Amino acid sequence: MIYGKIWCVVKPSVGIPILLGAVALGSFAVHLALLTNTTWLPKYLNGGAKVVAAAPAEAPK
Repeated sequence: MIYGKIWCVVKPSVGIPILLGAVALGSFAVHLALLTNTTWLPKYLNGGAKVVAAAPAEAPK
């Protein structure tokens, strides 16, 4: 492990939650930035405009 000695300075019971919290916070920040700064992502997540094809008219007999 490259950074194995870090656990001699920081207890794993403190360091691991901080690390996971930082990853979650970073992911949230990236997703929030994408949602607020793009126009295509909210449309994609909502499914966009639904196009309904009209049924062909029945031929008279």
